[in-house]
Amino acid sequence: MADGNEPRQGRQSAAELLGDWRGAEREVVHAQTHADTVAIAANAAKQAQIAAEETSEAARLSKAAAEHAAEAADRTAEAAALTAVAAADDAAVDKSVLEQALQAASDAGDRFREAQRRGFASTERESGPAEA
Repeated sequence: MADGNEPRQGRQSAAELLGDWRGAEREVVHAQTHADTVAIAANAAKQAQIAAEETSEAARLSKAAAEHAAEAADRTAEAAALTAVAAADDAAVDKSVLEQALQAASDAGDRFREAQRRGFASTERESGPAEA
């Protein structure tokens, strides 16, 4: 039964039917455009999600790399400090060894000059055992 709002088929003019048809086609174009826009927006959202996940992973990896670099820098600083202490100790030992060597050279020179002043010993019997 017709409620009065339904088009009366067979009673509409060709212009009315053509207008309805073209209107329906425009609705299809609008609906398709909307569906395409929604698909593009959904794809953009998915790409944004992937980019956000990749950015998050890159940030996590950057943080881990920075932590590793800081740990390596700390170990390098500790090794440098130990090397500096060892070098300072070596320098003190070297200074002591140098001072001893200088003293030994000075003592040997003094003995030589003293022996020269006395006229040197002519044989080992006269001079006694050789001093080191």
